[in-house]
Amino acid sequence: MSELSQIKGINARQIKLLQESGVSTAEALAMSSLNVIADIDGLGDKTAKKLVWNARNALGMTEFVAAESINEHVEIITTGSQALNKILGGGVQTGKLTEVFGPFKSGKTNLAHTIAVSAQLPLSKGGLDCAVAYIDTENTFSKDKIMRIAKRFGLDPKIVLTRLYHTRIYSSDHQAQMIQKAENLCKSRGVRLLVVDSLMALMRNEYMGIGMLARRQQVLNNMIHALSRIAETYNCAILLTNQVATKMMGMFAADDAIGGNIVAHGCHFRVMFKTKGFSSNNSLKRKAIIVDAPDLPPEECEFYITSAGVSDSEQGDIPDNDREDIDGFEIETLYEDSEGDELSEAKLTTIPLVNVKGIGKGTAENLAEQGITSIESLLSANPDDLAGKISGLSSKKILEMQENARLLTNI
Repeated sequence: MSELSQIKGINARQIKLLQESGVSTAEALAMSSLNVIADIDGLGDKTAKKLVWNARNALGMTEFVAAESINEHVEIITTGSQALNKILGGGVQTGKLTEVFGPFKSGKTNLAHTIAVSAQLPLSKGGLDCAVAYIDTENTFSKDKIMRIAKRFGLDPKIVLTRLYHTRIYSSDHQAQMIQKAENLCKSRGVRLLVVDSLMALMRNEYMGIGMLARRQQVLNNMIHALSRIAETYNCAILLTNQVATKMMGMFAADDAIGGNIVAHGCHFRVMFKTKGFSSNNSLKRKAIIVDAPDLPPEECEFYITSAGVSDSEQGDIPDNDREDIDGFEIETLYEDSEGDELSEAKLTTIPLVNVKGIGKGTAENLAEQGITSIESLLSANPDDLAGKISGLSSKKILEMQENARLLTNI
């Protein structure tokens, strides 16, 4: 990385303003658009153009080079599944944006947790021996799962957690702010993997209706551009999970990633995850399909999701002689059994409301003021009555929360 002070014509005040806005290297400045730099208070259009162009000149970005001299320095992070690694060309690549999209329970967050640990493996074992930044927009991050995955890979769970920097996100503006903060972590903490789980969850709720589409896409475009700059500047791997929407095509329906062409064109690798059968609870087996990639064929493979992360088997690829050392290791029960009814009843009163998709800390507090303190009381509430008592919460949103609660408890 090159220091900002090496750029011709830059002064200490301008360096401070750029660093406060997350632009801390000459590479980051050179890859920024003029509009972004000009919007920083105290700079302006003329100064922004001079600084950006001088940075590009200093880094040799204004010259054409022979293709034979290009060295991409691509490194690979294992996904935890050899089958998935194979169709991805070895694993998740640095310097690129990899999008994984699929329906609920298809394994997206499971992969996010797995790679957040596997990135910390030594180079000889498929990792980068690096720190990781994890942007959590759905409140689905689990320390316990990280610890189980760490034990599976033979890593010290405590050390893994100290090298994993997590942030809980509450709005799309907050998400953009923390992407900027993550860039600072790449420089100061040696972060080489940035996970965003998920990319569109908050924007999907904040920008509703066709009238908000253009505004949403502009915000999304800025995020994708910022993530691409981070990936290239620091040779950092970016893993984005994304939700899907059902689209009707004549007489048929299919799931497709949300975000439109901004996401489709902005991501280098796009992978679709699918569940097995009609219900995600039927099996631990999942299918991955390469939807788009610059140099990979449209292949597919099968893998498994377990409590110890993404794997090639239901057992999480844990050697038999190591199983006794993994305290509390259990395979996730994603299918129904004879005790399903009793387990679901217990979940109604023991699972915190914030574990339900769409319910954050603030919403849970508002619900508690109306006597809704458990999933059981949430499911028994009348959406219309409850919406009338809580400002900013519609009956449609409450119905969505009730449906998510049923999915969580398998009711």
